[in-house]
Amino acid sequence: MSYRATDDLQGYLKDAVLPRLKLMPKPELMSQQGYKSRRTTLTVRRRRRNLANIVFLGSAFDELVNDWIEEHVPNRSLCLYDADRKTGERFTVRSSHRFNVPELLLPAASDIDRVCDWLDNFPFQTVQRVFHIMFPATKDWGFVTLDDHSCDDDNFKKFHWTDVNQDHPDIHDLSVVVACQPPWILSNEFMWQFTQLKSLPEGTTRPLRGKERLWGKLWDTCVHNQTPFFILTSYQQWAFGMFSRGWTTAFISPVIDAQSRSPTVMHALLYWLGSALRAPGGFVQPVEVAEPVHNIFSDDESELSIAEPKKELEIASSLSSWSGTSDEPASSAGVAGAVALDVSDRGVDEPYGPDVLFKKPKDPALVWQMVESWRKELPAKRAENETFPSPTFATPVTLFPDFLDDSTTSDASDETVGVPCGHWLMSARR
Repeated sequence: MSYRATDDLQGYLKDAVLPRLKLMPKPELMSQQGYKSRRTTLTVRRRRRNLANIVFLGSAFDELVNDWIEEHVPNRSLCLYDADRKTGERFTVRSSHRFNVPELLLPAASDIDRVCDWLDNFPFQTVQRVFHIMFPATKDWGFVTLDDHSCDDDNFKKFHWTDVNQDHPDIHDLSVVVACQPPWILSNEFMWQFTQLKSLPEGTTRPLRGKERLWGKLWDTCVHNQTPFFILTSYQQWAFGMFSRGWTTAFISPVIDAQSRSPTVMHALLYWLGSALRAPGGFVQPVEVAEPVHNIFSDDESELSIAEPKKELEIASSLSSWSGTSDEPASSAGVAGAVALDVSDRGVDEPYGPDVLFKKPKDPALVWQMVESWRKELPAKRAENETFPSPTFATPVTLFPDFLDDSTTSDASDETVGVPCGHWLMSARR
């Protein structure tokens, strides 16, 4: 008997390992590309970067991912179809035989665009479906391509996990940049070297090495998009990173192979997207970092300047010769007639004096009368030029309702499927 992935998301993800990337035979591939890995360099803008520390997270990252998956991914039936019939989202990464996920076949990758097709159709499609099921409030979030038409387009592609319907500074901060280089350029050895770099030299006169250029390219991309969370992948290898608030420190995970288990790439992707959106239990900066507030640069490569006063402020001397004290009436200063005051010398005018305004009746009926009396004093309508207050952006907490609540596991685009009351996946824990 086969089951839907939504009958046990945690069990499905446990065995959801990415299919092996099919590459065109090497001689044909290299002849089409016209270059070898060692000859390929990224174009990095000449600018000042102060990436003083790169913190390798080590095995602690694997533990964080596994703990988050076990605690937050549902392991009971959600009574949903695997495919969203309105959006077309579905599970594409196959798991164990007990889960009925149709096989998806893609042509062998001959260039970076084909590699990106594998990324888009397998991990991105599946993780997006899982994320939208777990957190329905993120239905507008998805993976889109970041096209800046740079000279590196033939060996460096970028995706953006973001809200596809609105552009807002808070959205940028919660988004994730996914950078991709094909495996014949971003080799396993090169990926490992990338994660082991300790810092990016600032103001060096020597040419940057390959791993330093890659860090510089990621730094430029994330600063430009104001997106601290990033992922680097060749499809076969994955690394998950984050920049500190002032962009002077980076945190980087160990390399995770596409066929890795505990955690799988799917586990790590879910955890990292949730962490960027500040989901409960997600990754937070493990250490406090002392950073200059001016360490973010504009696109014209100039440092953001902080205006300094041209001269010291001069404090004008008081024109008042009043020598009175605080307990004397305001009229003694000789200025009471200059300004129409709502408050008299003795305090608030009747009927809103201290003995009335701050005395709360014990009788609820009298309290209600007081409120109604106050409401009648409010203006009947807004002034012509008065504008409504600007809407506030939803906090990350509102994005994540309790997914264990039945009301959050279904929406208008998913049809409910009946599941027998005694279904073993309703309560069994793997």
